[in-house]
Amino acid sequence: MGHPHLPTAGGKEIKIDHDALKDIVKKLEKDLHDLEKMRYSERIQDATPSEGAMGNYQAGRGLHTTVRMARDSIGGTYDQFIESYKKVIEAIRNSDKTHRKADDASKRGVEAAGSPHNYV
Repeated sequence: MGHPHLPTAGGKEIKIDHDALKDIVKKLEKDLHDLEKMRYSERIQDATPSEGAMGNYQAGRGLHTTVRMARDSIGGTYDQFIESYKKVIEAIRNSDKTHRKADDASKRGVEAAGSPHNYV
Protein backbone atom coordinates (compact mmCIF):
# COMPACT_ATOMS: atom_id res chain seq x y z
CA MET A 1 0.00 0.00 0.00
CA GLY A 2 1.59 3.28 -1.13
CA HIS A 3 1.30 6.76 0.16
CA PRO A 4 -1.30 9.02 -1.41
CA HIS A 5 0.01 11.41 -4.03
CA LEU A 6 -0.03 14.96 -2.72
CA PRO A 7 -0.40 17.80 -5.22
CA THR A 8 2.56 20.16 -5.48
CA ALA A 9 3.17 23.56 -6.96
CA GLY A 10 5.19 21.94 -9.72
CA GLY A 11 8.42 22.45 -7.82
CA LYS A 12 7.94 26.22 -7.83
CA GLU A 13 8.23 28.31 -4.71
CA ILE A 14 4.93 29.72 -3.47
CA LYS A 15 5.37 33.18 -2.05
CA ILE A 16 2.81 35.39 -0.33
CA ASP A 17 3.15 39.15 -0.71
CA HIS A 18 2.21 40.31 2.79
CA ASP A 19 2.19 43.99 1.82
CA ALA A 20 -0.24 43.29 -1.03
CA LEU A 21 -2.58 41.44 1.35
CA LYS A 22 -2.35 44.32 3.81
CA ASP A 23 -3.27 46.77 1.04
CA ILE A 24 -6.21 44.59 -0.05
CA VAL A 25 -7.53 44.46 3.52
CA LYS A 26 -7.22 48.25 3.84
CA LYS A 27 -9.16 48.78 0.60
CA LEU A 28 -11.86 46.28 1.59
CA GLU A 29 -12.19 47.85 5.04
CA LYS A 30 -12.59 51.32 3.50
CA ASP A 31 -15.24 49.98 1.13
CA LEU A 32 -17.01 48.23 4.03
CA HIS A 33 -16.93 51.41 6.10
CA ASP A 34 -18.42 53.36 3.19
CA LEU A 35 -21.19 50.76 2.77
CA GLU A 36 -22.00 50.80 6.48
CA LYS A 37 -22.02 54.59 6.49
CA MET A 38 -24.75 54.56 3.84
CA ARG A 39 -27.09 52.90 6.39
CA TYR A 40 -29.05 51.06 3.68
CA SER A 41 -30.91 48.80 6.13
CA GLU A 42 -32.01 51.76 8.23
CA ARG A 43 -32.88 53.85 5.17
CA ILE A 44 -35.11 51.08 3.84
CA GLN A 45 -36.79 50.86 7.25
CA ASP A 46 -37.24 54.65 7.43
CA ALA A 47 -38.70 54.87 3.91
CA THR A 48 -41.38 52.22 4.44
CA PRO A 49 -44.86 53.77 4.59
CA SER A 50 -46.86 53.12 7.73
CA GLU A 51 -49.83 50.78 7.70
CA GLY A 52 -52.16 53.76 8.03
CA ALA A 53 -50.63 55.39 4.95
CA MET A 54 -51.78 52.42 2.86
CA GLY A 55 -55.36 52.87 3.91
CA ASN A 56 -57.55 51.13 6.44
CA TYR A 57 -59.03 48.53 4.12
CA GLN A 58 -58.16 44.95 3.26
CA ALA A 59 -56.15 45.65 0.09
CA GLY A 60 -54.21 48.45 1.84
CA ARG A 61 -53.36 46.23 4.81
CA GLY A 62 -52.34 43.44 2.43
CA LEU A 63 -50.13 45.79 0.46
CA HIS A 64 -48.52 47.05 3.66
CA THR A 65 -47.76 43.46 4.68
CA THR A 66 -46.21 42.76 1.27
CA VAL A 67 -44.11 45.94 1.41
CA ARG A 68 -42.96 45.16 4.97
CA MET A 69 -41.97 41.60 4.02
CA ALA A 70 -40.05 42.87 0.98
CA ARG A 71 -38.32 45.49 3.12
CA ASP A 72 -37.34 42.92 5.73
CA SER A 73 -36.03 40.57 3.07
CA ILE A 74 -33.95 43.25 1.35
CA GLY A 75 -32.63 44.55 4.67
CA GLY A 76 -31.79 41.04 5.83
CA THR A 77 -29.98 40.25 2.60
CA TYR A 78 -27.99 43.47 2.87
CA ASP A 79 -27.07 42.70 6.49
CA GLN A 80 -25.95 39.19 5.48
CA PHE A 81 -23.83 40.71 2.72
CA ILE A 82 -22.14 43.05 5.22
CA GLU A 83 -21.43 40.16 7.60
CA SER A 84 -20.01 38.06 4.75
CA TYR A 85 -17.85 40.99 3.68
CA LYS A 86 -16.46 41.22 7.23
CA LYS A 87 -15.73 37.49 7.17
CA VAL A 88 -13.83 37.80 3.88
CA ILE A 89 -11.67 40.56 5.39
CA GLU A 90 -11.02 38.47 8.50
CA ALA A 91 -10.19 35.39 6.39
CA ILE A 92 -7.61 37.37 4.41
CA ARG A 93 -6.12 38.70 7.65
CA ASN A 94 -5.96 35.20 9.15
CA SER A 95 -4.42 33.78 5.98
CA ASP A 96 -1.76 36.48 6.02
CA LYS A 97 -0.98 35.77 9.69
CA THR A 98 -0.72 32.04 9.02
CA HIS A 99 1.59 32.52 6.04
CA ARG A 100 3.66 35.12 7.89
CA LYS A 101 4.16 32.68 10.79
CA ALA A 102 5.11 29.93 8.35
CA ASP A 103 7.57 32.24 6.57
CA ASP A 104 9.12 33.26 9.89
CA ALA A 105 9.38 29.63 11.04
CA SER A 106 10.94 28.65 7.73
CA LYS A 107 13.45 31.47 7.98
CA ARG A 108 14.35 30.50 11.55
CA GLY A 109 14.76 26.88 10.45
CA VAL A 110 17.09 27.84 7.63
CA GLU A 111 19.09 30.11 9.94
CA ALA A 112 19.28 27.41 12.61
CA ALA A 113 20.57 24.94 10.06
CA GLY A 114 23.33 27.39 9.16
CA SER A 115 22.38 27.51 5.49
CA PRO A 116 23.97 30.33 3.49
CA HIS A 117 20.72 30.72 1.48
CA ASN A 118 18.32 33.46 2.41
CA TYR A 119 14.76 32.25 1.78
CA VAL A 120 11.70 34.44 2.31
